[in-house]
Amino acid sequence: MTITQMKYFITAAKCLNFTKAASQLYITQPALSRQIAAMETELNMQLFIRNNRSVKLTPAAQILLHEFEKIYNYYNLAVAKAANSFAGLSGELNIGVLEGAYIGDLFPDVLQYFDEFYPQVKINLRNYSFNELIEKLYNNHLDLIVTLRFDVENRDRIQFQVIENTRDHVVVHRDHRLAGAKYVKLSDFKDDIIIMVSPEDSEESPKLIIDACKNAGFNPKVKFATSLQEEMLWVEAGVGVCILDTRNNLYHNETVRFLNVDPVSDPSLSLAWSLDNYNPMKEIFKNNFFKNR
Repeated sequence: MTITQMKYFITAAKCLNFTKAASQLYITQPALSRQIAAMETELNMQLFIRNNRSVKLTPAAQILLHEFEKIYNYYNLAVAKAANSFAGLSGELNIGVLEGAYIGDLFPDVLQYFDEFYPQVKINLRNYSFNELIEKLYNNHLDLIVTLRFDVENRDRIQFQVIENTRDHVVVHRDHRLAGAKYVKLSDFKDDIIIMVSPEDSEESPKLIIDACKNAGFNPKVKFATSLQEEMLWVEAGVGVCILDTRNNLYHNETVRFLNVDPVSDPSLSLAWSLDNYNPMKEIFKNNFFKNR
C-alpha cells in the first residue's frame, strides 16, 4: 500500500462521499473507486458499505482511519523536517484577509507549525477589500486569501474551501426600533438607509443585497461606503443598517445588534487560491490548516 492510497482512503473515509472526496483529491470518482477497491483486495477486507443513498465505514475501516491518520501525519512531518534540513527552505507566503473579518482564532496552530518546521519562511498577513483580494490573487501578489464564499465561488481559475459556514444578518444600532427583534424580514427595512460597500470595492456584495431587496418588494435607499470599515462605522453611528455575516468584527460589539434574516447570500468564510500560483508554501499552509479543522 502506498502513501497516496492511504491519503485517498483517509479523504474518502472523512467525506463519506466518493464524488466529493475525488474532487478534493483532484482525481475522478472512478479512479478513486479503483484505488479503494485495490486496497480492499490487498487488505482482504471490506472498507466501505455503499448503496444508492449513503456511504458508511465498516468497523475495520474505522480502526484503519484512526491509525492511518497518525501514520500519514507522521510521514508528512518527517518529510517536512527532512526537506527543511536538506534545502534550508525559505521564502515568503502572502495571505490577504478581508477587512472586517475576525480570524484571530483560526491561524494559531498553522502559524506555530510554520514557526517550528519552516522558520525561514516569512508569512505576511494583510487586510484588503473584496476587489483588492481578487486582483492581488490573480496577479500573484497574494498566495492565499480569506474572504466570503460568494465572492470567489464563480471565478475563473480560482479554487476555494470553506473554513466556516456563516450566515447573513441585518445589523442595526442598538437604539434601532427593531433592535430587540429575534427575526426580521428585509422588507422591514424598506424605509431605512441600507449601507453597503460600493461596486468599486466589491463587484458582488452590493448586487446581491440590492437584488434581495427587490425580491422582497422594494427598492432600497442605498448609501455606498468606500470600504467595509466605513460601512461598519456608519452602522455603529446609527446612520443606517447593513448586511454582515457572523464572522464580522462587529458581531460582539455592544453598540449594534445582529438580527436573523432569510439568507441574502452565502457569506461562508473561505480560503481561496489561484490555480496559476505555484508557491510551494501555499500547499503546505493550506493542507496543514485544513488538517487541523
